[in-house]
Amino acid sequence: MESFSLTHFNGAGCPNNEDLPILPITGNLGASPGSSWTSYASGYTKTNESATPGYYRNRLDKYGVDAELSATKRTGALKLTYPASTTARVLINASRSATGDRDGNVTITGNRVWGEHTAGGFCGGKTFKMYYSILFDRTPTGFGTFKAGTVTAGSSTTSGTGTGAYVTFDTTSNAVVTATVGISFVSVANAQNNATAEAAPFATVRADAKAAWNSALNRVQVTGGSGTDLQKFYTALYHVLQNPNLASDTNGEYRGFDNAVHTASHPVYQNYSGWDIYRSWAALVALIAPDVMTDIVRSMVLDGQQGGLLPKWSHQTVEDFVMPGDPGPIIVASAYAFGVRDFDTAAALALMKKSGSGGATQGVVLRGNQAVYQANHFIPGNPSETLEYAASDFAIARFAAAQGDTAGHDTYAARSQYWRSLFNGESSYLHTRDGGGAWSANLNPAQESPYVEGNAAQYTWMVPHNLGALVTLMGGPATAVRRLDHHFTELNGGLSRPYFYIGNEPEHNVPWTYHAARKPAGASDAVRRVMAESFTTGAGGLPGNDDLGATSAWYVWSALGLYPVTPGADTLAAHGALFPSVLIRRGPGDITITGGSAADRYVQSLAVDGAATSHSYLRYGDIADGGTVAFTMGGSPSGWGTGASDVPPSFAAGATQPPAEPDLGANLALGRPVTGSAACAASEAAGRAVDGAIAGNSKWCSATAPRQLQVDLGAARTVSSFVVEHAGLGGENTTWNTGAFTIATSTDGATFTPAVTVSASRNSRTYTPIAARSARYVRFEATQPAGDASAAARIYELEVYGSSSAPADLALNRPAAADSACGANEGPAKAFNGSWLGGWADKWCSQGSARWVQADLGSKQRVGSVVIRHAGAGGELPAWNTRDFDVQTSDDGSAWTTRAQVRGNTADSTTTAVGVDARYVRVAVLTPTSDGSGAARIYEVLVTA
Repeated sequence: MESFSLTHFNGAGCPNNEDLPILPITGNLGASPGSSWTSYASGYTKTNESATPGYYRNRLDKYGVDAELSATKRTGALKLTYPASTTARVLINASRSATGDRDGNVTITGNRVWGEHTAGGFCGGKTFKMYYSILFDRTPTGFGTFKAGTVTAGSSTTSGTGTGAYVTFDTTSNAVVTATVGISFVSVANAQNNATAEAAPFATVRADAKAAWNSALNRVQVTGGSGTDLQKFYTALYHVLQNPNLASDTNGEYRGFDNAVHTASHPVYQNYSGWDIYRSWAALVALIAPDVMTDIVRSMVLDGQQGGLLPKWSHQTVEDFVMPGDPGPIIVASAYAFGVRDFDTAAALALMKKSGSGGATQGVVLRGNQAVYQANHFIPGNPSETLEYAASDFAIARFAAAQGDTAGHDTYAARSQYWRSLFNGESSYLHTRDGGGAWSANLNPAQESPYVEGNAAQYTWMVPHNLGALVTLMGGPATAVRRLDHHFTELNGGLSRPYFYIGNEPEHNVPWTYHAARKPAGASDAVRRVMAESFTTGAGGLPGNDDLGATSAWYVWSALGLYPVTPGADTLAAHGALFPSVLIRRGPGDITITGGSAADRYVQSLAVDGAATSHSYLRYGDIADGGTVAFTMGGSPSGWGTGASDVPPSFAAGATQPPAEPDLGANLALGRPVTGSAACAASEAAGRAVDGAIAGNSKWCSATAPRQLQVDLGAARTVSSFVVEHAGLGGENTTWNTGAFTIATSTDGATFTPAVTVSASRNSRTYTPIAARSARYVRFEATQPAGDASAAARIYELEVYGSSSAPADLALNRPAAADSACGANEGPAKAFNGSWLGGWADKWCSQGSARWVQADLGSKQRVGSVVIRHAGAGGELPAWNTRDFDVQTSDDGSAWTTRAQVRGNTADSTTTAVGVDARYVRVAVLTPTSDGSGAARIYEVLVTA
């Protein structure tokens, strides 16, 4: 044990604080504490250690000293019980902290030791001054100072690096020495005033601290449940409430972000780990302690007014700019969404907009990549920052709308959808792009670089404000569920595994993506597993850094059965509480949560204030004035929350939602008999390709020609589409995605008819509809097993479907022609293959002078309407949507009649009524884009009767 200190963060990721170290010792001084501080450290016996909220006790075995610590709002209280000695001493280090030795000074006057200390340096950041005043219960019998390697007995003052003081007491007749340590970030005088105002007998301080913590923890009262669950819950809640920290003195003075002294009539808080706490901590504190969160938000606005912007990752009055993004607006918007309203909302919105337009704080531009973000709709080589900017822009949009600023809402809502510029339809991940806009050639979903403390497999889920669009782009709810199941193969996978990582904040929201995919029971499974396996009551009981309460906030929400799934909005995803009864005591009205269960994890039904709902979520407004959230739990999943209209809202403002693939119905190949070429390993046999799962790396792998799978559907069935999930979807390198393959069908298992031929593919998932046919057997063959030289074919799932919610497409896979193509892999057939979400190559593109594409329907048929999926529907810039075009028909392919003229289009998808009989359908592009680009881009043309 090296010292007791005055300042602390709860589980931050860099060395921090531990300012003004104090150490009780006995005996004469040897080497100077200024140069050999750790030589005075003492061992301790673990059974002598005791800790409860507001109190700590231990025995320093080396010296036989019992140390007890407690605190008030602005002071530390110290009670030291020494053995009988004339050399009972207290060492005070004015220079040392967790981040190094810096300038300090100290003066001893009677029973008071005071001075200033240089604090800060968090993660290499700037420093600031901290002032202190220590009041001992009696005048010491001796004192001295030290500086570097020199000890000077009788000296009462010193300054510089490696400096401090010691005081000596005679404990032969009175073994106990107590002290009150006041600190201030304004002045020594204020530190002294704080100590004087809040000093009390140690027993009183301890009792008051216990009462204060008990009152704080009693804001949430849970009953029932095991002792272990109660211990974990209240430990987590205790962690949540430790930061930020009170920074104003008893006279109301505080030092602002402009380094000037100000006065406030309310408590002023400082220390924000913004990147961590915006995800769920802010909403939690707003819900359970709205009075405290009000002062926190007021303080953040003051920080912005004085320093330039809302704080990002700040340490007292210093902005350290740690981690990517712009979290301040999200914290404030989340607090507002959860009922905190009594602050200067106009000032807050102005600060948000300033940040969102490239503003600076303390002389540094916070969003250093704002210009390129706005120009490209992504930040080259920096997918994490792109997603963080989009998350912040969403929060600004919501807050602006709440303040009646429609224009501000529209601007930032549009930017909040820029995340879609990163979704690569080929890899099916949020995938980094270079300065020219190109995707990297391949993707290893488990590789950290260039992501920040995560990887593509983890960051792909970080679109909490529009999970509906993400699920659609992935291929729909069923695909998303399989990917989520695979993702939760591991719960704390770290930075270089393609699995869930509860130990870091970007993944905290992911379990509730199951709600967006219409399987809330999946969230219940994932959450309960993490709570049980990753949070324990032993040493190291947290799965990672707590980051000023962020990780513990996740646990508290999880135990309550609700989670703020969309930072900046008021949505609470519901998954079922851990405890039978929860009471949240709050001024606006108490909230009761009933029906939770540790044994039964699946929600069977939900009622809010007595009204049953099938929705898998509620809104803060439902319980803002108090209310009851009643769960009925069960031991197996139910149908609750699985309807298309039951999912939490996705916020699509700012862009058109991507058109979804049709609902294909049941997978005819699921669990059916299958044979295949020799497997790479016994665990990778053919049956793994039709088991409906990719979790646990469930795949068929074969390096033996002809690398075939053959599925028996059991009887002749109508077959109309195929989905193949390749290596990338299972978290493997996308260069192992199948490069080329064929699918053929048969009614007798002997004679096969080609159905699909795919070449030059890099896709992690392929969807290939065909004209409906009858088949009992389906044969897949990997003619090019991978995109590189690998000889192994890796198929995670082969799916066969026989129905579709979409009307029959008369042009599907019909002979196609065009004036020209931009590239060999962007020919006219791509416009009639039934797919538009397969990446940028899944389109017809032309830079010719005529720019037309057409299909031969095979015979004269009724053409009722023509649906066109433009660039935006395929994931490219909406500005590249076809602006001016004609829809034409012909009976002979030579003479064309214009049936519709579309001008000034900006939509991602258009539907044009035709209503004639024709054999040929053509789209003639007049003006390809709205931004001057000369290339026509059409992802799909669907012709229906």
